[in-house]
Amino acid sequence: MSKSLKCVWTLQPENPPNPIIPCKNCGVLKPFKPSGKFRLNANGTRLDAWLIYKCMTCDATWNRSIFERCNRKQIAPDFLEAMQINCPEQVKRYAFDKTGLPAVAALSEGEGMVTVHKQIVEGTARDWTVLEITLNAAVPVNLRLDRLLAQQLGVSRSALKQLARQGGLLDGNDEPLQLKKPPKHGIVLRLQLADHTNLRAQVHSALLADEFVEA
Repeated sequence: MSKSLKCVWTLQPENPPNPIIPCKNCGVLKPFKPSGKFRLNANGTRLDAWLIYKCMTCDATWNRSIFERCNRKQIAPDFLEAMQINCPEQVKRYAFDKTGLPAVAALSEGEGMVTVHKQIVEGTARDWTVLEITLNAAVPVNLRLDRLLAQQLGVSRSALKQLARQGGLLDGNDEPLQLKKPPKHGIVLRLQLADHTNLRAQVHSALLADEFVEA
């Protein structure tokens, strides 16, 4: 009989993307970092909003568009207030999201580093054949799912790929996982390892080495 170990992993990326774009002052491509501030501009009932970035060399600014010419009535009041006070959570929401960054943007060193807080919600780390992981990723994570699992489970990406081909790595709906894409908030991963003794031993060792938070 299969025994399940159910965990929740909360993912916290350590560094936001620092787009490498032309700097008007330096005259060459330079990395820009989020300043922690929004900029709002009103034109009648229409609003524009940007997240301000600064060149890491000279402090020249670049405005990343959040929305343009948006009717004030279409903007949730709490979201508008959050931008007006530069709410850190809203700044983080956009700073860590690569969507909308210019095509010339490049990855910066350390961007894919993620801290993972793990919690067992059912079962024990010593006695299981099915590992079920729910991912909490409230802030976008710029790391492929196969890289994340390989790092945290102590296995190779090729082993994960083979497991997926054999039907042993599925999502919560028993559908194949998109291993080459970043993890989505709330996704459930299920590793069925009853017939994969060696791989289970590797994962088992990694789990025993983890410091879990009590449920």
